[in-house]
Amino acid sequence: MQQSTNTKHKKIDTLKNSYEFDIVFKNGLRFNKDFMAIYAMPLRDFIFHLRKKKQYNRFIESKMLLGFSINKKVAKACKRNLIRRRIKAVMQEYGTKYRGYAFVFICRKGISDYDFIALKKHILYSTKKLTQARNITENK
Repeated sequence: MQQSTNTKHKKIDTLKNSYEFDIVFKNGLRFNKDFMAIYAMPLRDFIFHLRKKKQYNRFIESKMLLGFSINKKVAKACKRNLIRRRIKAVMQEYGTKYRGYAFVFICRKGISDYDFIALKKHILYSTKKLTQARNITENK
């Protein structure tokens, strides 16, 4: 089988299973606000915890990992996918700023009432707070 000549690395990848989500939930920092909770964890710490499990051998080549948890009570599938696409678009746009992190976005009821700009402001504010808090704890 021949590999393609275009060897572009994926900038953003997603968390795949509950084990990966649990790593971020247990070891990451959390920021709660109104309609969303965001967990963040440095990617190198995530990979370190991932390697602890002997049977698990996922190779991560992306610079950022995203995970989404959007309950069915939030909205129907179409709206949930719209929310997911909006969050991905914001993180893609500002990906260089938050490169090297694994994020999990937990969306609650009421998030579908916000437009793209309000959601973008909230995500940027929250991720900035999380990365600043992480830098403070690492420097201690």
